[in-house]
Amino acid sequence: MLLIIILLMLISSIIFLLFARNRRSLLIFLMMSSLSIFIISILIYVAKKGGIADDTSLLLFGFSSIRYYFQYLPLTLGQLGYLVAFGRFTFPFIIIANALDFSYFDFAVKMRKKIYYFAILPLISLVLYIPRIFETTATKQTFVLKIFIYGSRTWIFLYILIALFIMVYEYYSITSLFFRRRFIPKILILASVAIIYSLYAPQDPAQIYLFYKNDYMWMLGLWYLNKGLSTPFYFVVMVLSISCSFVGFISLIKYMSTILDQEREEVVLKQKARAASIGVSAFIHGTKNELLASRVLISRLEKSGVEGSDIEALKSLNDNLIIRMQRLYSTLREQTMKLSLVSLDSVINKALEISIATHPDIKIKITDYDKKILILASSFELAEAISNIIINGWEAMKCDGKIEVIIRLERLWVSISILDRGPGIPKALKRKIWEPFYSSKNSSSNWGMGMYYSRKIINSHLGSIRFEKRDGGGTIFQILLPRYGRLKGGL
Repeated sequence: MLLIIILLMLISSIIFLLFARNRRSLLIFLMMSSLSIFIISILIYVAKKGGIADDTSLLLFGFSSIRYYFQYLPLTLGQLGYLVAFGRFTFPFIIIANALDFSYFDFAVKMRKKIYYFAILPLISLVLYIPRIFETTATKQTFVLKIFIYGSRTWIFLYILIALFIMVYEYYSITSLFFRRRFIPKILILASVAIIYSLYAPQDPAQIYLFYKNDYMWMLGLWYLNKGLSTPFYFVVMVLSISCSFVGFISLIKYMSTILDQEREEVVLKQKARAASIGVSAFIHGTKNELLASRVLISRLEKSGVEGSDIEALKSLNDNLIIRMQRLYSTLREQTMKLSLVSLDSVINKALEISIATHPDIKIKITDYDKKILILASSFELAEAISNIIINGWEAMKCDGKIEVIIRLERLWVSISILDRGPGIPKALKRKIWEPFYSSKNSSSNWGMGMYYSRKIINSHLGSIRFEKRDGGGTIFQILLPRYGRLKGGL
């Protein structure tokens, strides 16, 4: 059972790596690989050693055929011992690398660049435990052997504690409840594999190298297979192994599905936008030509002496239609953003100006925030994107009530939350609101491109936007933008 779940976790990490192809998926794959090598090597040793009950065999191997296969694998004690050493000494380093990659508080970001410091002890241990080197240095002197055993065990568990501390500190550093919830699967992945590893980490490779030396066997022993253990404690150890493996597997699947769903959604939106742009380009080209011809006719009427409010209204309508066509075209076409260093305050003020110009009666409440926050942005486009969200919320409330804007720092990010008290977004429409030409409003007054445009612009700023249901009714849109400069302070 333990073996099967560990292999499922490894296979899942391989699938994740093949689809995501980024540093994080690679680190997760390496972590699962090192854990799998360690656990499988120990299970091979247990199978070869023999003397275990059938119920224990079922919990560890799942099928008796697997146990027999492991039992008769043609491996020397030196080869098997070094397989255990490789998994045992690489896992603590890789789990710290994963913890740092998951974390964004200042100390963690700095330590990513110095991760090689954590590789020193694993590399030294891997060299010392090479069978020939181990035989010449540790087998003849008991005190040297004990230094190897207890020294490696000390730094191993120290590394595990550091990794778990980093994850817990990161969790409590997150102020957004949404991102705290999103972080839970990451904690569960690392915590579960850390517990599984820690249960079997006392298994030193020296125990395999010196299999026929009774003095060493007496000194350490196989604690998790010790017949002297009480039945309840023995049961707890086995159940804990299986439970942590299962929790780790489920958490990994949940984390993978979240990431892959986001990437799949992005691909689908790009495909729909590309398909829409082909038809829209032809439509705009033809319509714009007609509008330009109409402008020429209006100009001729004015020159011929025809005057009046109808001519002015027709001229204004014609010009507005041309502007709307140009904006529609610019919304769909690929744009290259020129980002420059600007204050967030100037972008927010511009977004408010656009919102008020569209709805003079709009009511907006903004929480106090640091006016010195700097971001890299194309000011007007980003302000338009933010104002689209504000206007959308105001119209959802039937132009009644008050829009709330909350701005705060989330370590390396600037968080802009826009809250309304509208009817909310039905579950069936949650994936549709980002699509081009989708709108639940009167189609005669808008193109249904506002939300698509906002998301596109925010993504162009290396940011992200998401939404969730607001307690008491309404919707919360949260925009995350990279903050210029590194956040100071923190652990």
